Amino acid sequence: MLSPAILRQSAFEVGFDDCGIAQACRIDDDADFMDQWVAQGWHGNMAYLERNRERRYNPQTLVDGAQTVIVCLLTYEHSGHDYHRTIKSKLYELEALLLSRQLITPTAQQNKFCDSAPFLERRWAQKAGLGTIGKNHQLIHPTLGSRVHIGELVLTEQTDWTERQTQETEQVPSPCDNCQRCIDACPGHALGQPQWDARKCIAYTTHKCTVCQDVCPINISLTDTIKPK
Repeated sequence: MLSPAILRQSAFEVGFDDCGIAQACRIDDDADFMDQWVAQGWHGNMAYLERNRERRYNPQTLVDGAQTVIVCLLTYEHSGHDYHRTIKSKLYELEALLLSRQLITPTAQQNKFCDSAPFLERRWAQKAGLGTIGKNHQLIHPTLGSRVHIGELVLTEQTDWTERQTQETEQVPSPCDNCQRCIDACPGHALGQPQWDARKCIAYTTHKCTVCQDVCPINISLTDTIKPK
């Protein structure tokens, strides 16, 4: 049976900045929230969120027999010009390494994702123990901050969940606490509302706004500590 510790070390070997594991299952709470959010039109013109609903909520509909979701993180600084290509390449390397060590068996299905499938990436990263969702709606890793890209490797092998469950019982404090710098700085006033309205987010129309990440104290403290590989 796969060991989370060995998988994490293997991810480091191919160049990922962190790696976590979650048990593949339908995420019911997120499904209910997303259905209501889309029904209210908060997603704006992102019509793709209206499609493939069940596949978005359940990785077992993407990969038959899926048992394990490996979530890998790579910081912006280490992702290169095209993070999709960089992460996908590293996911292939990770799969090849695990195969060479006879830790997994080959699958004929597409099982590596990075913005390439209906996948709630930040939520799965949270379930994998890689951080919490901050007030800026980004995944905030305790030591990498929120400037991270996410990729997934979905496997049909089971993991030693005893080790993972022990980790999950530990309460992860919110990195945001009483801070609301991102809320105050958001130029579109999109944050801090009971429901996040994507149409108010500048990045929704320009894809360029990073203010909520730029003002985050955690990211600021990491600026001089994370260097390109």
